[in-house]
Amino acid sequence: MRAILGFLLMLLPATAWADSPDGTWLISQRIAFDVFPCQAAFCGKVVWLRNPDLRTNCGRTIVWGLIAKSAVEWDDGWLYDPEDGKTYSVDARVDAPNRMIARIYMGVPLFGRTEYLTRIAPYSLAGWCS
Repeated sequence: MRAILGFLLMLLPATAWADSPDGTWLISQRIAFDVFPCQAAFCGKVVWLRNPDLRTNCGRTIVWGLIAKSAVEWDDGWLYDPEDGKTYSVDARVDAPNRMIARIYMGVPLFGRTEYLTRIAPYSLAGWCS
């Protein structure tokens, strides 16, 4: 019994990591951001941009206000897109250890778009923000 309990306890951190939004996320090979806690929500700051002309946005908070709905879902957040200069509503959920699905929209989620974000290693792309 102790062996089984010990084995299950060893699995808990891996499971928690899989469901956690922590880390660096890449959106459509265009923008990478680091997730961090802010007040009672999650936020994200730019760590890489595909377009070198936009790298003045490095360090800028572009995701804010994502409130936990469950262990793997967050709602009521905002996303600033440095490429088009617009701010969108965003809801997200982790559906695999290194993949998040985000619904990005203005007004009504039905008319938005779905983006698949990939968790990447820090400093893994050329032109990383310093």
